[in-house]
Order: sequence, then structure tokens, then C-alpha cells
Amino acid sequence: GHRTYFRNGRLVSQGVASGAVVPQEGKQAEVLEKSEALSPTARETLVARLAADLGLAADGQPRGLVLFDGMCRLCQIFCRFAIERDPGRHFMFAPLQSKLGKEVLQGFGFPKDLDSVVLYSEGQAFIKSAAALNVIGKLDSPFRVLRYFDWLPRGLRDWGYGIVAKSRYSLLGHKVDDEAVDAALKARLLDTWTPSAEDLLHIAAPD
Repeated sequence: GHRTYFRNGRLVSQGVASGAVVPQEGKQAEVLEKSEALSPTARETLVARLAADLGLAADGQPRGLVLFDGMCRLCQIFCRFAIERDPGRHFMFAPLQSKLGKEVLQGFGFPKDLDSVVLYSEGQAFIKSAAALNVIGKLDSPFRVLRYFDWLPRGLRDWGYGIVAKSRYSLLGHKVDDEAVDAALKARLLDTWTPSAEDLLHIAAPD
């Protein structure tokens, strides 16, 4: 059969023998089991479309896609931080709430209200600390040494990520005005999203 599960913060899809035991890792795996993911064929179609839409970076490597909370000022600051240190254009961006963002969440079996940055890269999806560290590890910056934090247990890394995520609105507030999105980020957006009046009342509650 075909199974999808989390390993070290990464969503993994693979075929397994009938009756084989596939490791499930805690709460994230439990959430995944309750999600409505696309079929393997539909996921392959999505992956092929993303490869075409994302294209290649300056060094010939496939680009990644970073999905961020479109209402979060801190998240947009992180995106700009990455863009300023990504001259090779290894990453494109889109709000989690955009049509593309929702397609990626569904395609990889994530819950619709997932409260985390997501990194899509070459057919794989990363969330929380794994996503952030994989992005930072690709940057042309001394900060890339932070990627070595990936040797820490995922639970510990995600605990630290959760502390920041939980306070992100209280720290820097919401940012939803499209006019406030700077030109550098706009140039890297693969899809956009305009919040509704109901969205403006939303305050995310991290896991």
C-alpha cells in the first residue's frame, strides 16, 4: 500500500508492503491520519506542476516554496530576511491562505488550519523548525550555521519554534494590507491572498 507519515519534521510518502508497520511520530502523525490528503496520483500531478511553476535557481537546483501566514508581520519579516540573503533565488513564497497554499496543504495531508511555516522542496514538505532550518541552511549568510540545530530532537526544536509562533501576533501584530508587502517579497510571490472581513478577526492558535 501507500503510506504517508512524518519523520524528523518532514512529510514522507512511500509505498510499503501490505501489512508493514510504518513508524508514526506523535501528535503530527495523529493529525495527519485525520486529514484528507490527495491520492498518490493527484499528489504526483501537484508535484509536477510545482516543479514547472517554481523552475530552477541560478545554480540549476530546483527552487523551494515557502508558505507563510499571510496575516503575520513576523512571518513576512522572516521572508524578507530570507530573500535578502538568497541572491540565487532558491525560494519562492506564497501565503498559507492562498489557493496554492491550500493545495499544498491538501496535497501533503496537512490539516487545513495548520499553523506553521511550510517548506516544499523537490516533492517533500517540511513544517515548523524543520522548515525554518532548511530555509536558513540555504541562505548566503553566516546564519546558515543554524541549520546544524537539526541534530537536536525534533520535539525540542519544535517546542522552541512553538514559543515564537504562539507570541508572533503579540510581538509584532498583524500585517494584512497588500500595499504594505514590499517589492522584494511581491516579486517572489507565486500566489497571493486577500483577507476577508472574517479573516481579519482571526488570531491563530498554534499547536
